[in-house]
Amino acid sequence: MSSKMIITISRRPGCGGVEIGQRLARRLRAIYIDKKTVSRAAEGLEAVLKESEDSGSATKFWQILGQTPILYDVESYIPEIRSIVSDSPVSDREEEILLDLAGEGPAVILGRAGFHRFRDHPGALHFFLGAELEYRLANYMRLYRLKEEDARELLHATDLATERYIHKVTGKDMLDLRNYDLAMDVGKIDFNQAIEVLLDYIHARTGEPI
Repeated sequence: MSSKMIITISRRPGCGGVEIGQRLARRLRAIYIDKKTVSRAAEGLEAVLKESEDSGSATKFWQILGQTPILYDVESYIPEIRSIVSDSPVSDREEEILLDLAGEGPAVILGRAGFHRFRDHPGALHFFLGAELEYRLANYMRLYRLKEEDARELLHATDLATERYIHKVTGKDMLDLRNYDLAMDVGKIDFNQAIEVLLDYIHARTGEPI
């Protein structure tokens, strides 16, 4: 896979974005980046800058981090529920952190308005994962062990928070499919099939062996 390739995945909550994103990154031998990655990078960079007066330390930090695939154990990982309140301490430097983490690629970026932040990157492909409400609701009930009423309320709040975040950062509607190269209803196929569809599309667009 080209080192210049950047894959961004936008998704509606409850669509399995974490699992699909991580498994896609493994198949592509790419770094995986999501909200947790960005938060950890922000904390690490702050610590480096506090402990060192050497201006080159931050550059070295990014070089080391960018060479390390960041993957969690998909089987045991439960996605974070998006905070309804602002995470402004991270958001203030988020674009800088994302660009430094991704470097020249290859990278798979889940969320964080990646479709917008990497819109001018020549090697970027932008994907969107969606599904019907009932499919997403069932996933929330299973993942977070919630009763249907509680899961429905949480999913509604998370949908609103996600859409507001995207609009705040980009000024765009995340559900406008013109933002993406490919949109997929993951409720119609299983995750293995979804990943194969994405890989086939990447190959068709780049001509590179996967």
